[in-house]
Amino acid sequence: MKDGFNFDGPSDFDEQTDAFRFELEDLINRYLSEFDINTFTIMGALQEKIIEMSQLGNFDMEVPLDDEEE
Repeated sequence: MKDGFNFDGPSDFDEQTDAFRFELEDLINRYLSEFDINTFTIMGALQEKIIEMSQLGNFDMEVPLDDEEE
């Protein structure tokens, strides 16, 4: 790790997405088994996070331009 980059992790977008989903699933399963929490509470917390992230504008969205309408 000469420049501070970690080349041992997922290398492309699909692998990174899968890694995130697997870790999220593990985290949810851990909370369901170790805490007195139910799926509705987890879904509510995830929905709150979705709303929060969408308001921050931390996403790129490609909008196709239809040249025929001009």
